[in-house]
Amino acid sequence: MEHNQIELGDGDDSSGSSSYHDISNHEDHSSELSDYEQIDNIENLPLSEEDNTEGENLVGDHLYLGAMEEVRGRTVLDEDSIVEMPVVVQDGLICVPGQILPLTISHPHIMAMMRRVIEGNHIFGILSFRPFEPHINNAKYKIGATAEIYEYGEQAEGFDESGFGFRIKARIRQRVKVIQARRQIDGIIIAKVQILPEMEVCDSLYCCRSYSIDKHRLSPGNSSDVSIASLLSKKRIYELQYKIPYSIWPSWVHRSYDLQFVAQRVLLELRTSIFVDVGSGSIVPRNPIDLSYWVIQNLPLDDDLRLQLLSINNPNQRLRAELSVLQRCEFLCCRECDYAVARQTDVFAMSKEGPQGVYVNPFGHVHETVTVHRVDGLSVTTPPSTEFSWFPGYAWSIVECSYCHNHMGWLFTANDRHLQPASFWGLCRRSLKPRLKANDESEFVVVV
Repeated sequence: MEHNQIELGDGDDSSGSSSYHDISNHEDHSSELSDYEQIDNIENLPLSEEDNTEGENLVGDHLYLGAMEEVRGRTVLDEDSIVEMPVVVQDGLICVPGQILPLTISHPHIMAMMRRVIEGNHIFGILSFRPFEPHINNAKYKIGATAEIYEYGEQAEGFDESGFGFRIKARIRQRVKVIQARRQIDGIIIAKVQILPEMEVCDSLYCCRSYSIDKHRLSPGNSSDVSIASLLSKKRIYELQYKIPYSIWPSWVHRSYDLQFVAQRVLLELRTSIFVDVGSGSIVPRNPIDLSYWVIQNLPLDDDLRLQLLSINNPNQRLRAELSVLQRCEFLCCRECDYAVARQTDVFAMSKEGPQGVYVNPFGHVHETVTVHRVDGLSVTTPPSTEFSWFPGYAWSIVECSYCHNHMGWLFTANDRHLQPASFWGLCRRSLKPRLKANDESEFVVVV
């Protein structure tokens, strides 16, 4: 995507084309309530019938990988610590904390390395670049992540003749910055990395607060989830205290940098821009830090924009930058020809992870796939197949752009008429780019 940067804001038929799906007849359901009215009502948002139906069919356990053995134990590395670990390079895959990463491995040296990791602390690194390439001198390209293995399986039944068999599921845990790397004689890359910290800042007026209303105040050291109680408490604090002239800045300036208020703004924007429930019990995290990563994970951003967001250590700044993207993203376009294939409001969740998930095919190719209700300008090129389907009960067909013939993803159709939805589209993130609305100056400004 060219010149797209971030500005912080305030306040099937296998023989035919699928271009008959109209993406122009969508209403804007953005809320016109004030910030406080939205805060009072967000938990009471009703789920539609369609939401509930799809919720029953959410996937995310990657059952297509077959039976696997659980790995017990949990390792958390200290922030700012420098450690050495084996790393795996997955070109074009930029992992985000909270993601589930499935891998099928056929290379014997990597299989041996993974077995050693399982016997040890279960942690390895995942990079989207090769550490020995010249472009990693740019700081943003040095960002990677740690992955913790929680399930693994040996030779998968039915794939004996294919020659691969080692399968793992790993949870992405922490962001890392690569300091240096070396390649061992067996080809395994060992990297020295720094565990990147989460740099939370306290309330901007906490030091000059009125002690008499401390009973209304949340503890600044307590990173609470975004909830009705906490937000109403915050509302009272701002109304009671921040209108008192302790600062030359008005209260809305301090409020705009409050982590929980910014997180609430992001939740409200998600309600209108992505077809996902943000009420209680939803798949959207309530903790502001987890929410900041969930948004990165589930927006079909290009690589540069995703790396730029992951390089921000402050969750407040990260959420403000994501809010700008959410407010400006209208269309998902073909990366090759820039044709708008879907609206952002067509995105919905078919996985417990969210609208976008990481999936792997039998030959080790990893795809980040975003699920959408409707598309425009895509053609189905293969008949439906149920082999190794990522979504149980659905058959997949390969689809391409009708204009440039770029591979765009898959059409999934239900084998059982009782499954809902009857069909949906899974689009590859690497084949998409977001089209962002320009501001009055027709440019985007990065504030980090």
